[in-house]
Amino acid sequence: MIWVKKLNPALMLLLLLTGCAVGPERTTALDDAAVTAESEARLQEAFSEAVVLMENGDLEEARSRFEKMTAEHPERSGPIANLGLLAMQSGDMELARVRFEQVLALNPKHPVANNHLGVIARNAGDFSLAEKRYREALAANPEYLPALLNLAFLLDIYLGQPAQALPLYEQYKERAEEPDPRVKDWIFDAKNRI
Repeated sequence: MIWVKKLNPALMLLLLLTGCAVGPERTTALDDAAVTAESEARLQEAFSEAVVLMENGDLEEARSRFEKMTAEHPERSGPIANLGLLAMQSGDMELARVRFEQVLALNPKHPVANNHLGVIARNAGDFSLAEKRYREALAANPEYLPALLNLAFLLDIYLGQPAQALPLYEQYKERAEEPDPRVKDWIFDAKNRI
């Protein structure tokens, strides 16, 4: 023990640091999971903040944040889908189409991307593609009401099939918490045309 007292302080620090350096060469799976959970929580928080910015009309800041998320996490479809929605809001349907197709490349069953690609196709006059996209959105999520209403409207107004549209309008009316008030009129009109 006497020899320890005679060691100079620099050597004692070196021994202490060497002892601290000994240990596992990498983190355990549990530690990696904790880091991943923390990263996921931060990403979700950033995503939620960008959605709030979008809802509050701060579109440029929302776009900037979604673009940053997309650059940092290109495997995530949510930020890309919101970039598609922002492109639609600004009237850039070509960019919106590209963004929604990027989403489908990551997640082919994404109901929001399929629905909005249906809207873009309908507006371009490609009614068969619009119908396909709406049906794909509903196949992925039968409760996704925007696609249900869009399909009903397409069948009724654009394809002249009120008999096929009527049950879809009625399903929408039953399921929606706050249905579009125009749906009552569309149901009435569809029944009259049938």
